[in-house]
Amino acid sequence: MPMKSVLVEFTRFNDLATGVLRSGDEYLRTIKDNPVQQVRMEIDQIDFNDTIKKLRYATHDETERKQALNKLSTLVSNLLRRHEDRKQQQKLLELVTGNPDAEAEDLLRLVKEIQQREKSNTLEEGPLLAELGKDSDSLLQVDLVTNSAELSALPFESALSEDGTPLFLQGKGVVLTRRVRGEFNETLPEWQEKPRVLFAWSEAGGAVPHDLHYEALLQALEMWLPKTDVESVLFEVGNAKLRQIEAAAKEGNFTHIHLLAHGSQLKHDDDQRFGIALDHPIEKADVVSPEQLSKALAGSRSSAVVVTLAACDAGNENDVINPEKSLARQLHVSGFPVVIASQLPLTVPGANILVKHFYEDLFEGLDLREALHRTRVQLYRQSEDTGHDWVSLVGYVQLREGYADYRLKAQFKILRNLSAKAEALAGSGAPLEQFSTIVEKLKIRIQSLNSLLQETHNLQALDENRGLLGSAEKRRAEVLFRHLGDDDSMRESRHALAEAYRWYEEAFAANPSHHWSGVQYLALQAALKGTVDRNDWKTAYRAAEVDRKRPDEYWALGSLTELALLSRLIDEPTDDTAEVYL
Repeated sequence: MPMKSVLVEFTRFNDLATGVLRSGDEYLRTIKDNPVQQVRMEIDQIDFNDTIKKLRYATHDETERKQALNKLSTLVSNLLRRHEDRKQQQKLLELVTGNPDAEAEDLLRLVKEIQQREKSNTLEEGPLLAELGKDSDSLLQVDLVTNSAELSALPFESALSEDGTPLFLQGKGVVLTRRVRGEFNETLPEWQEKPRVLFAWSEAGGAVPHDLHYEALLQALEMWLPKTDVESVLFEVGNAKLRQIEAAAKEGNFTHIHLLAHGSQLKHDDDQRFGIALDHPIEKADVVSPEQLSKALAGSRSSAVVVTLAACDAGNENDVINPEKSLARQLHVSGFPVVIASQLPLTVPGANILVKHFYEDLFEGLDLREALHRTRVQLYRQSEDTGHDWVSLVGYVQLREGYADYRLKAQFKILRNLSAKAEALAGSGAPLEQFSTIVEKLKIRIQSLNSLLQETHNLQALDENRGLLGSAEKRRAEVLFRHLGDDDSMRESRHALAEAYRWYEEAFAANPSHHWSGVQYLALQAALKGTVDRNDWKTAYRAAEVDRKRPDEYWALGSLTELALLSRLIDEPTDDTAEVYL
């Protein structure tokens, strides 16, 4: 099944582009289709600024950092999960006002004291955890939408579940993504089956592990890399200047953009946002603003669907009085569907985990939300090296319709690439270990296709997915039989053929007019059982004959050729011989 999503949206009145956190300010919160609830801010801007500064690794000790993280985690947890229990507050108020001897000022003071003392009792659990609990056996998305500047600065990714553990670890996992409403959502680019990555890096702000990131991208793109001309899939711009990035973006037709550099605060009195430090033609560093980077990448806006920013503070929204956006948010609202960044300083080990795990999972065919979640889990597991980078990681995500179909097509491309690699290895006399690697990768493809089968609602795509699973199992059987050949491999090969037979049979039963899957099913039936089902043969034959009459329907002739050969097993006549069909 497709990933379930729970929409959480915060709204307020007045200007949304700027805003200051004020303790006691009220917001309206909607969670899915539940009634709108009112939530109250529990921190003011000065207190928030002081607290968030303690999460900047170099400035405070470990104890202060953990206390600050706990404070902010509680804050965002209350905003996401809880709301004020007005009935409980009313009871407290009645308790105090029931004292006829108290003066008005004393009553007011007592109300405030009681409300402060009993604060935890005036907050009750909202519907978020209940909504997440409905599908706790699968990874879930919290789709967070807020257009108000001051709320965008809060680290919602640090939210806690009821038992005090991080919310993203609840059940089978919860991935919180951010989204901004706007007209740009109507013009998002389509996801392309074959990736092409622009990797730009700069050491203008200090050394960066660009070699490690390049190797990680190469490894993630292994199934897409040609023998020659690696730059057709992975294009690198080292010691990048802004104009070089702009030129590459205009000409490259890139689908993914990965930037590795140091974040740096803009040097303007009225602009406390963060930019990115790139090489300058004359000076050492050029601190590029979000608007400048967005303009430079405009040439890829019609093709690029993912931008990752491995730079400190690229998602930092703490300049709440400035109507302009952070690097990540600016790129998102300019039309890039997915932008991954860090809302706080990012450690070097954290940046390395980001590029390795996110892109490896993404190019293996995982849902990008699952890739983002798994990356956060890795950061959390390695927190001894990465601190609270798991909180820093922020993802702006807007997926257009047809995303599951894109993933299906991408799996088909990867499957074809694996087949081509197997043939190339056979021609070069490669060692058996390389064929074993191909077999393992085919297993991964089959697992991914199985997962996609659960997500597919489009009937045509569903038929194609079953066919792809059959094709993947058949290709695995071929590699095991032809290139490995030991007893264990032969047994596994026959099992893979049986699985291929099952998938093709299901595909044909679901859509008997799809003669191609019928032919595959009948051919494997002949190979495994020595016979073919007479009625299914007739159905496939007539379906192919119907398609044969259509213009440019060459696949039907291939099906008829194979069916003519199979007819000998059941003594069924055909209109023409296999030679004539060919």
